[in-house]
Amino acid sequence: MRYESDFIGAVHSRMDDIAVSLAEGKASDWAAYQRLVGEYGGLQNSLEILNNILKEDERDR
Repeated sequence: MRYESDFIGAVHSRMDDIAVSLAEGKASDWAAYQRLVGEYGGLQNSLEILNNILKEDERDR
């Protein structure tokens, strides 16, 4: 469980960084904004995938 917790913590930390950057208007142009939003969405998807894998693992026990 340690690795999962480390991963989840790192992803949430990066998501927080992106959210702050977007809120502070740090995206230099439209392409940078799209990249940040896309990265945020990708991180959300990775957490959903991990959550589904962990749920499947619990059901298999």
